[in-house]
Parts: sequence; C-alpha cells; structure tokens
Amino acid sequence: MKKSKINYTKEIRIFSVITVTMLLLTILLTGCAPYKYSRYIELAEYMNLQLDYNVIAVTEEDLQKETDILLDKYAKTVVLDRGEVKSGDIANIDYSGLVDGRPFAGGAETGYDLAIGTHTFIEGFEEGLIGAVIGQTVVLNLTFPVNYKDKDNSVSALAGKEVVFNVVVNKVTRRVPPQYTDEFIKSLDSEYKTVEEYNEYLKKEIFKYKKTQEAWKTVVNNTVVIKYPDTVQKRVDEIREYYEYYTIYYGYSSFNDFCIDALGQTEEEFNRINLESARDGVKQEMISQAIAGLEKIKLTKSDLDKGYANYAEYYGYDNTQDLFKDYDKNSITSSILLNKVMEYVAKHAVVVNN
Repeated sequence: MKKSKINYTKEIRIFSVITVTMLLLTILLTGCAPYKYSRYIELAEYMNLQLDYNVIAVTEEDLQKETDILLDKYAKTVVLDRGEVKSGDIANIDYSGLVDGRPFAGGAETGYDLAIGTHTFIEGFEEGLIGAVIGQTVVLNLTFPVNYKDKDNSVSALAGKEVVFNVVVNKVTRRVPPQYTDEFIKSLDSEYKTVEEYNEYLKKEIFKYKKTQEAWKTVVNNTVVIKYPDTVQKRVDEIREYYEYYTIYYGYSSFNDFCIDALGQTEEEFNRINLESARDGVKQEMISQAIAGLEKIKLTKSDLDKGYANYAEYYGYDNTQDLFKDYDKNSITSSILLNKVMEYVAKHAVVVNN
C-alpha cells in the first residue's frame, strides 16, 4: 500500500528532488536589479584572503564522488530477471496486503514499477525488498503510520494498523556504470589516457572549486547587511507562489501537508528556509555587484555565451532561446557575473598551512 496521496506521491518525490536544487537556484534567477551597495552592506575584505589548506584539501571522498558522477553519466540501463534487488533499482512487483487477515481496497497490484529508495510506499516496504531474490515471494510484516491518510486527506481507517504484504519481484531495471579503467578514460576522447592522469585532473578541479567556495564564504560571512532591499520579500512571495501552485495541482487542501509530503518539512520550516535563502541570495548578489563595480569586472561575449549555454544544459533546454522563454535573461546574466566575481576573489586568495 502506497503512502497517503496514493496517486501523487511518486510524482511528488521526483518533483522534490528537482526542486530542492531549484529552490536555491531560483533565488538567483528571479528579478535581479542593480544595488547601490554602499547603502545596503558593509563590504568585507575580499582581496588576498588567507585560506587554510586543511579546509580545502581534496579528500578521497571528494574524488570518489566525482568519479561516481562521471561513471553514472555513462551508465547503461539493464533489465534483470535474476539476482537480488538493490537500492536504486526499479523493481517490477506484484503485491497483496492483508489487514486483520483480510484484503483491503488499494492493497494489491500487479506489475507495479517501484523505485527502491524513493520512500513511495509505507516505511519498511522498500527496505524489506532490498536483497530480495527476483522471482521469490517476500513476506513483509509492517504497520501503517498513525497519521496515514486517504486520498481525500482524511485519516484512514488503516492508520496504525498492522499489515502483512506478500510481494513477488518480477524483474528489476538497473543502471550499471562502466568500470573505472584506463580503457574507459581513453573512450572519453579527452587528453587523458589513464585513470591516474584523469584523477590528477579531477583533483585540480575539485581543489579549485573548494578554494572558490571557501573564499566566497569568507567574504559573505564577514559582510554585514545594513538593510535588506524589497527584493527579498518579492522572492519570498515568488517561491511561495511557485509551491502553492503545486499544492493545488496535486490536490492538497493544506500547504503544510504538501510541504511535509513533497519537501520533508513543515510549512513553518518552509517559511523560515525560504526567507533565509532569499536573504542569502540577495546578499550574495549585492556583494558580487559591489566587487564588480570596484574592480571593474565585466562580462565578455564569451562569458555570456558560455554561461547561457551552461544554464540551458543544467535546466534541460536544447538551446538558450528556449531557456529565456521561462527565465529572465537579465537575472541569469547576474548569476553569471556572480560566478565570475567568485572566481576573481578565489584567484587573489592565498592558501596557507600547505
């Protein structure tokens, strides 16, 4: 038996994965206006910052994350009718549930594709299938949540009830990444021919990224906001309206319930995080524009073309023209400027304790 909002939960979970990132990026992509920085902030020192090497040093974990991302990009999708279920698989299942020894409405289905690890079903269901042998029956003894709800958002008669599910995994669909070998590196058609060479390249890129993030964080943390402009409230309202649309779209009568199901937070938590994110985004914009003005940093045509193309690719657009139909071009330009200023600050930072 799926969680409450039986027809919507799987879509919402997928939706939430996307919007966690979008919530942060939308802050930079909504209505940018020039700021008279001296009026709103006390700009911190941003030149020749001293950064501790131990903070930004590249770890094995950093390297592993990057190689995992690379390999996943080239993973092939395979369908297996033998073996065991793993987290991340899409398991095609037949299931039937019994409460008090009797079937119940919505408690059985055949040929259902369940993405393991998305928490689409009640707690314990997906976890109980990990390691299950394809073709064999698995018995799951579970309990419905005490706040389990029906489609109409009312507390279900099943809430708090013990349930027994009989589940058969028919097959699984799995993404299988390639082996991280010299042969794989050569297949990328890059200047690198071995894993060792590519690892060195990755380490340099990771170090550059961590240095940029640490330098910028130092400037942001040490800059004092005298007053937040009206832009903050505008962005808070826009983000709220964005999610309220999906509250209605998915049939929720309560914004708080939607937040809990789709975002994993209460409405109160959402409001707090939304305000903090909007303030942080505006603060970074003010700082970047202030530094750009002082250092006469400008965007070249190459900067813009590359930046627009990167945003188009990130958001899944085939070209920048389609991107600009949904996002304000001036706002994206502001984000590109922010990145260039961050790189400028990092370039002039000094790494110590190396």
